[in-house]
Amino acid sequence: MRRQIRANDLSRFNENAANSKTEKIKVGWLCKTGLNNTNLQKRWCAIHDLKLFYFENPRSEEPNGYVNLRGAIVTESKRIPLAFEIQTGALFADRGMEKRVYTFTPVGADDRMLSRKAMNPNEKEMERRKHKETVKDWINCIQKESAKAFLPNS
Repeated sequence: MRRQIRANDLSRFNENAANSKTEKIKVGWLCKTGLNNTNLQKRWCAIHDLKLFYFENPRSEEPNGYVNLRGAIVTESKRIPLAFEIQTGALFADRGMEKRVYTFTPVGADDRMLSRKAMNPNEKEMERRKHKETVKDWINCIQKESAKAFLPNS
């Protein structure tokens, strides 16, 4: 039986990686839409072992779920500003792999959230740029992780 991964295990991995040559794990807060609940839900996310895990918070004992990045395609969302989409099973599908599109956005990047904040136009633009960079960074990390599926012994 495989041991369940915990959010704080991944955080500790990053602390240890800082002191070695091990590649760090991308972790952070994102909002995602659910399959049935299309409202954005705040989740602590971590990329590890060809999966994007999402947790209730950084101390969660088990993930709420994960996105299989093996053969996935990740792109900026054309439907939602400042978001990215992960299409699972796009390049190849393992038996039982769900073909689905997941949507994620940085926390606070939702246009409604930016509209509610008391900001002048320059601050809003700076905030949008920051979220756009965050989206690009997550896309880059997910693409690198997904590419590992094509390496020998993956």
